[in-house]
Amino acid sequence: MPSTKIIPQDLSDIKENWRVILAAGLCLFFMFGIPTYMLPWIYRSVVVEFDWTRAQASDAASMKFLVGSLCAILIGWAVDRFGPRIVTIIACFIGGFTMLSFMLLDADGIGIFSTRGLYLTLGGCLGLSSLGIMISNKALIGRMFERNMGTALGMALVGTSLAGAVTPFLFGALKDAYGWREAIALLSTGIWIIALPFYFFSVKKDVGGSLEQKTENFTPKVPDDAVSIHNFIRGRNFWLIIIGLPLIAMVDMGVAQHYVLYMSEDLGLDINLVRTGATIMAVIAAAAKVGFGRYYDKKSTKGIALTYILLGIAVLLLFPVEGFLTMMLCLGIKGTAHGGLVVDVPVATKHCYGPWGIGKKISIFTMVYGFGLSGGPRFMGMIYDKYGSYAYGFITFAIIAVIAAMLMYMVKPDYWLKMKSIDF
Repeated sequence: MPSTKIIPQDLSDIKENWRVILAAGLCLFFMFGIPTYMLPWIYRSVVVEFDWTRAQASDAASMKFLVGSLCAILIGWAVDRFGPRIVTIIACFIGGFTMLSFMLLDADGIGIFSTRGLYLTLGGCLGLSSLGIMISNKALIGRMFERNMGTALGMALVGTSLAGAVTPFLFGALKDAYGWREAIALLSTGIWIIALPFYFFSVKKDVGGSLEQKTENFTPKVPDDAVSIHNFIRGRNFWLIIIGLPLIAMVDMGVAQHYVLYMSEDLGLDINLVRTGATIMAVIAAAAKVGFGRYYDKKSTKGIALTYILLGIAVLLLFPVEGFLTMMLCLGIKGTAHGGLVVDVPVATKHCYGPWGIGKKISIFTMVYGFGLSGGPRFMGMIYDKYGSYAYGFITFAIIAVIAAMLMYMVKPDYWLKMKSIDF
């Protein structure tokens, strides 16, 4: 039989599995995107109502990502053991009930929980559900797609960006009509009536199932090129990635959770103008996810390093913001970089180590990535509370982004290079 090379432009696997991509995208929209993008819009209400500092208000985001990080290994094990479907369904229930539980948050607390204790607990529960959704669906796409993994993942992750596009105005309208707690609860309805039912009927039990789980019809066999967890942790790539990921995550989320306060409160921009900017930024990020997915399929880790540089540029562009045009220049580049950042972990994992044990490996990288995500908002809030300005934080983040880019540039994508050289 004559050999033929895999043609990256062949998108037949995506056409055949579009329902799975859409199901993953809907879960990411309602269960990762909306909870993440709604938090910056509640901080003004929280600061005023509970008389908290900006650092305290942003602790919900820090707790969200911290709890997700601490549970990432367990989530990755569950995905490899039981498959991504059951993990996704459980995560949907946790997230949905958590968003409804914001109705219980008031100045008096409830039961054994103080107001602050309940606020942090709800943030942590959102982190558990969000990371469950993210890891399980990244593993699902990583297992199902070989030729166009980055492209398929980028398409699914468009859901998070679309959530970023609609959440500022949708949450604002619901908040103005019913209150901020009620707005969060109402936003959970998309989980119950859209995301969960569509996923349940579109992603069957055997779709994306674990490569390592023994069944009646399948006995797992370790491939020759499989990278054990022992060798995974000892490798040079592991340490380059594990140092760089939390650094870039800290930059990304530190800016994402504070730019609303910075532009509306410190710079005095109209809140509707900032909402418009956030929506346009999210639309740009949606396109960037697909674009960077395709770009990473061709350039791998060196392409990821370029994304980190873009984020550093976006941070520096926060300084000259004074109106709509300068705001959109900053947020446009931020959205472009963020689009690439959401795709980087699974692509780097697959390109360096292949599909075997991808759930565990993604979960380890997601764990350290989450530590950075949790530290970014708190760090930026502390900088503001101490100095009355974000300036020192922005400068620090720009430097950190360059360091992270240098580390990722040195990563060697062994599996990706091998697959490029193989004839089929």
